[in-house]
Amino acid sequence: MSLKRISTGSSSKSSNVTFEALPPGEYEGRLVYIADLGLQARDYKGEEKDPCQQISLGIEICGQTVTIDEEEIPKMLWTKPFHIFSKLNDKGREMEYYQVFNPEAEDGTVADWDAYMGAPCSVYITNRDGKGEYVGKVFEEISKISPIPSKYRSGVPEARLTPAIGDAEDDNNEATKAMYGLTRYVHAKRLSHIPS
Repeated sequence: MSLKRISTGSSSKSSNVTFEALPPGEYEGRLVYIADLGLQARDYKGEEKDPCQQISLGIEICGQTVTIDEEEIPKMLWTKPFHIFSKLNDKGREMEYYQVFNPEAEDGTVADWDAYMGAPCSVYITNRDGKGEYVGKVFEEISKISPIPSKYRSGVPEARLTPAIGDAEDDNNEATKAMYGLTRYVHAKRLSHIPS
């Protein structure tokens, strides 16, 4: 399923999750999910701007697992959500992420994310302390992803999760079902989801 670019609902089920935060550092990963977060309101210095679609990349951390409802599954982390436009732009975050998988991408072209589903990358993880009800817990965050040189890519373990591209309005899509944290929060406040 291709990413549907938007021009100018999530499940409330709770799960029992058991994991230990990975220490900060560099890990091998693979792009397994792209979450479509729908159109998001935006402003710049108090001035309202046209809404913009956002996505988030789901990266499986190779060789790492988490236990959800007593089932051990591969560990997957989300990048911070970012805006996408009809075409890549040198100043945009999409270009930065897309060039991890396609270093030859140029300004003004349309990103073909489908072509890179399952592709390897290096993932830099940092830790942050939980707040509020999560005080005392440590969480991982992706601080950066970077390319793996082509001669080393074959040595990166294959993903265990089946790659999927989300659809902001399809709660049964695998990428949508896998959302959590900030990615799920942003998806829930998409403009098409907000009652008028």
